[in-house]
Parts: sequence; C-alpha cells; structure tokens
Amino acid sequence: MVNISLELEDGSLIWHCKNYFLFSYYCAGIRAADLIQLRWRNVTENGRLHYQMGKNHKDRDLLLVDQALDILRYYHNDDINPDDYIFPLLDNDAPFAKFVTQADKDRMKPELRHQLYQQISAKNALINKYLKKIAEKAEITTNLTMHISRHAFAHIAQEAGAESSAIKNILGHSNLATTERYMGSFDTSKTDNTLRTLFKKKAAPKHTQQEEADVAMTKEEQAIQLLKGMTPEQIMAVISAINK
Repeated sequence: MVNISLELEDGSLIWHCKNYFLFSYYCAGIRAADLIQLRWRNVTENGRLHYQMGKNHKDRDLLLVDQALDILRYYHNDDINPDDYIFPLLDNDAPFAKFVTQADKDRMKPELRHQLYQQISAKNALINKYLKKIAEKAEITTNLTMHISRHAFAHIAQEAGAESSAIKNILGHSNLATTERYMGSFDTSKTDNTLRTLFKKKAAPKHTQQEEADVAMTKEEQAIQLLKGMTPEQIMAVISAINK
C-alpha cells in the first residue's frame, strides 16, 4: 500500500497519482479504466459511488468512506458539470466524452472507441509510471500498479476478518447478476459495513509525544509491511484463495 503520509508536492503529477491509487483502494480496488472514466454524476447525494464496470457491465454501488470523500474534495469545484470527469485525466471536450453511460459507449463508432481506449491506456501507463516512483520513495519492492490496489484491498480485508462473501461482492467477483435483476435493488449492508470497519477514522488518543511515536501501526502502514517483499504472484495467490 502507498503510505498515506508520504510527502509529495501538492498538485504535482506524482501527488495526483498517489490520490488515484488511494481512491481506488478506498473504493475496494476500482479498476484503473473505470476510475479514469468516473464522472461526478457517479457520486450520489447520499455519499455513494455508483457506476457500471466496463469489463463486465456489472453495476457497483459503494459507500464512499471518509478517506475517499477527502480525496474527492481536492477535485471538486463550484463550476463542475455532472458529466465532467472527476479526475483530470481525460478531456471533457473530447468527442468521446459525449458518450457518458456504458450503453452510450457501446454505441460508439469503432474509431472513436479506439481513440477512447488509447487515451485510457496511455493514462493508465502514466499513472503506473509514477506509482513506480512512489514505490521507490516508500521502499516498496513490489511492482506497484493501479491493479495492486485491488489485491491490497482484498488482502487487508481478509486480515481484518471480513467475510469472503462480502469481499467477493465488494470486488464485483460474485455471480449474482441474475439475482440482482430479480431483486431490482442491491443489498449493500454487508459491503457498507466492511468499508466502514476497514476505514473508520479513530479519535486521536491522548498520549505524550513519546507515546504517540510508539502507537501501533495504522492499517495503511500494515499494508506497506505486508506488500514489502511480496511478489505479484504471491498477491494473486491470496486473491485466488479468497475467491474459492
């Protein structure tokens, strides 16, 4: 995991890339392509992130924990349009930007779809380039990429005692599409509780300066220790075990 306290110049490209990775992590490992295409309309008034996954067209309905909302505040301003991209990665005035929903994008002409995918691929590569720089600064030996945020979330969730069924559901791996269509709505209580438990902000303890220095590691720091030295293959093995 990227150290949340890693000092980077505000507004710099590497600082933005750190935000992208952390936002993905706090949103249960949202895939890079989906994150890059997020629009403000995907953020609901009641503090949720609702979007359709590009890979399998499944709907995701996630609670936005405080840490994710803090990141969104960096990018919010009074002049935004609901169809504007949340993160400054894609051009709001590009021809492909007019195709907002997944259904819209499915109707795009092949050449325009290719242009969009090229842009997404280029931005993903750019983010991963700077995540490599962040890994070097944080002394993380694992090949840090946006996709690792999904692995890290699943591993930390399991370590925190989250049920495997909740992890599968929150990652969008469960095969419940038919059931969800029959229900007409989603039961998000388990996934909400998982997110609240993992990312609950704790009140600052009343310690002396020395005691504060000796306080147990945060979840983010534990994640760094877990990722250090782990190979992508080892992380994938953990994910595979969760999904069985």
